[in-house]
Amino acid sequence: MGFSVREADTARRALHELSRQPSDIALCDVNMPGEDGVLLASRIRERHPQTAIVMATSGREVDTAVSSLQNDVVDYLLKPFDGARLREALLLGVDWHNASTGAHQFQQALEDRLRTRRTTVAATLAAAQESAANAVHGLLSMLELHLADSRGHATRVAALSLALADELGISDGLLLDLERAALLHDIGKLDMPSGILTKPAPLNDDEWTVMRTHPQVGYDLLTRLSGFAPAGEIVVAHHEAFDGSGYPNRLKGEEIPLGARILTVADSYDSMTHPHTQRPAMFPALAVSEIERCRGTQFDPDVAVALGRVLTEAASRRVH
Repeated sequence: MGFSVREADTARRALHELSRQPSDIALCDVNMPGEDGVLLASRIRERHPQTAIVMATSGREVDTAVSSLQNDVVDYLLKPFDGARLREALLLGVDWHNASTGAHQFQQALEDRLRTRRTTVAATLAAAQESAANAVHGLLSMLELHLADSRGHATRVAALSLALADELGISDGLLLDLERAALLHDIGKLDMPSGILTKPAPLNDDEWTVMRTHPQVGYDLLTRLSGFAPAGEIVVAHHEAFDGSGYPNRLKGEEIPLGARILTVADSYDSMTHPHTQRPAMFPALAVSEIERCRGTQFDPDVAVALGRVLTEAASRRVH
């Protein structure tokens, strides 16, 4: 491929080689004698911040991959991989190195590529898992690196969504897909710039245009996973509004999947009652009033009313 290559059979020798002459890219295996590749990646990042790291492993442990990505790993190769996949990772590493050394013209384009790469890596790692539960765990772990409290928000939304479904008498056939969708409704935010997700002020029109793509990104990712397509149909519609003013497809009323109508209420309630970078948390009673005020416009009226019943019943159980 035209790269000049040096080899090292242990992490210690790799660090010694880098201390003698830094490399543009370090291609690391997770499993190696002595220190593992995850620890090696952290040491490279600390000592050689301009070296791009590409990680490879034959294991299917998502937690290992997430630990690697936490060390600003540029790409993650799941064995077996072919020459085309390796070349893709190395060329991404070249661009990352160029951007890190001050070639600013690379930086925006590189950020866009890394965001897209992150969602592809997430789908690949999830597909390699032996169970759907492990796939969900892996995707949530990756999102948690990118978005604070994403796991806490996801689990709260899932619990409330299932409680609303029970209150509405929804059949068991929808519950598994609804739970998966609720847990992963924000997974498309892997492809959102951190600056937008954490901006302490209202988003401008261009930023909102980017943010409104996350349901479609989530759908595209989930439909690549066996058994997750029904959850993807709920995820893509969870920002649709009952009156047709939502996004991405301006669906209206019962055109919106029932699971999505439930998820919209649960997600909105949890978002309102927990602090955000742009606003403080709202008192639960005020959040319920706001959802009831918007029934028939943003929210399905039946689901909005069910929320009040579910929360009243939950409060009653706590008192007793």
